[in-house]
Amino acid sequence: MPEAVKALIGHIDRQTASRNKWTFVMLSPEQNAIVVDYLADHSARPLVALKLWALCFKHLRTDTGEILLTREEIAEKLGQRVQEISEMMTELEGFGAIIRRRQRVAGMKGPGMVHYFMNPRVATHLSGQERDQAQADAPLLRLMEGGKPA
Repeated sequence: MPEAVKALIGHIDRQTASRNKWTFVMLSPEQNAIVVDYLADHSARPLVALKLWALCFKHLRTDTGEILLTREEIAEKLGQRVQEISEMMTELEGFGAIIRRRQRVAGMKGPGMVHYFMNPRVATHLSGQERDQAQADAPLLRLMEGGKPA
């Protein structure tokens, strides 16, 4: 889907939520605590990493679980370099908090544009059997010692 269309859908989603004054994302308190504890204890930039984690929820597309910010947008919002954001997102992906997908873009060299999604085991908008299936398909959070899988 073209980036402009995705951005428009995300904007409509946030506007609708703003009118209703509330959005709902089912959050596993236990899984979220694991992510927060890991970032606080092991991230090279714990405070920024925790702000990044919170920012992911603020810009979460509730119907797909996609985080609607690019690395460049995150870097700008957090006052960090893109490389630092990439490293923190790699930390989050490394232990399963988020899922990274690459989408090929016509005319673009390399593996494609990175898109981030919330792991449905941590947070999801889905319910019932649909949620159960998404969580069954999603990676488990993995304990990491010093930033490396245990």
